[in-house]
Amino acid sequence: LFVFSLNVASFQLSSGDSPGMDPKKWITFKDLHDRVTQLLSTKLNPCNIKQCKSKLDILNKCSYYLEVMRQDTLHQPDPQQNYLSNSTILHLIDPWKFQRMKKLGHSQVQIQLSLLEELYEQFCKGKVEMEAIASQSDYGDQEVAHINGRIAHLIKAFTDFDSTLMPGELHTKHRLISETGNAKVPQIHLRLSVKMPVMFDTSRSEALADCARLHWEMAGQEQQEPGEQFEIRYKLLQPTNTEEGNQLGTVTCNSYCIQVNNLLPQRCYEFTVKRADACCLVYGFWNDTMVLRTMPLSPGGFTGSQEKRRRLFPW
Repeated sequence: LFVFSLNVASFQLSSGDSPGMDPKKWITFKDLHDRVTQLLSTKLNPCNIKQCKSKLDILNKCSYYLEVMRQDTLHQPDPQQNYLSNSTILHLIDPWKFQRMKKLGHSQVQIQLSLLEELYEQFCKGKVEMEAIASQSDYGDQEVAHINGRIAHLIKAFTDFDSTLMPGELHTKHRLISETGNAKVPQIHLRLSVKMPVMFDTSRSEALADCARLHWEMAGQEQQEPGEQFEIRYKLLQPTNTEEGNQLGTVTCNSYCIQVNNLLPQRCYEFTVKRADACCLVYGFWNDTMVLRTMPLSPGGFTGSQEKRRRLFPW
């Protein structure tokens, strides 16, 4: 950042007389030059571009879901009359239409992530372009119009990047729920919701001789009761025989930690964690991966857990 500030400073111009240039042209040049250097020191500064990259990386790792938004009538005499819960509404939605909306949601997420990737590339190229423009000592008449257009384009790109970060509503031409007898079905619409990625807590996860204790968390969120299930996969790396090849498995749990037992000592295992698939999931391929090496057996042939128990209760 310090080096960058020096580079920007080197682009600054004095407010004195024009260096052998027509005064009117000098004013145009200086005003435009100031706009370029301001863009370099604000939106196109390395810290801001790095933050955009971090947001993009997180969004690529997030899970995206269809969320049912209800439009219940609030002016009924008895709000409990003909009441239907969200779980009931999901069962009433036409399965074929729901799968179609999931495909639509999947496509929308893909398009949004691709657009964000393209906008980020524009930021990187725009930074290089603006630095080259800022180092020039004169702009031709045609260049002035081009530079003004490029500045406006980059500013709009940053606005588009921020607006694209928010999942949007999904529109459908037909009713998702048909009338069912006397029960009045509320009007609903669907939108995309996003959940932060699940990541291993490498500082707390550990491997003993015969087991691994795994901890994970949701990026950027405080630890609370998860209220959802997670899927953990494990496998032995580089097995040497058929029996070792069976050292793999999948377990699910509804907490932020688990212990995987019956592992071999002094071997490397690969662990992955992700949210368990749900009926409303439309996009979420990423899972966090970690490799742990189990410890050797302690003297006397005790495993890690047995050795700990022996120390606590030596009899």
